[in-house]
Amino acid sequence: MGSEYGWRMSSSQPRIIAVRSGRVRPSGSWLYVWLDSTSGEIVHIGGTGFDPELRAYLHLTSDDPRLGRVRAEVPRSGERDFDVLAFEVADGIAREPAKTALIARLSTDDDRQLTDGLREIIDPMARAVSDYRASLSAKD
Repeated sequence: MGSEYGWRMSSSQPRIIAVRSGRVRPSGSWLYVWLDSTSGEIVHIGGTGFDPELRAYLHLTSDDPRLGRVRAEVPRSGERDFDVLAFEVADGIAREPAKTALIARLSTDDDRQLTDGLREIIDPMARAVSDYRASLSAKD
């Protein structure tokens, strides 16, 4: 089933976005890593309960420095190109400790603070970031 715009629904099951008392309720859990697409430099690591595309948009457009962290903290962010690697975090995994562990792993390759449960999700993310950065270097 298509539409006049040429897109197709991938499923007959809708995604339900809960809006309660004028606020959107987050429906997922994500960690994301911002990379400068030229140098491979990691410029930001974050976590969100919202879609990572929305969060990336807010990072670049919000005047509130808590929402627009990349805009507020990364020099010349509006002039640079970035790739954002987003990783879904499974239900039952607390996002903040997972984010802290990912930051530690990517900044120092230190895994002493990782529990077996966190190691299981952080190691593949760290490898994916490392592999992606290597692919950027290979393009030069």
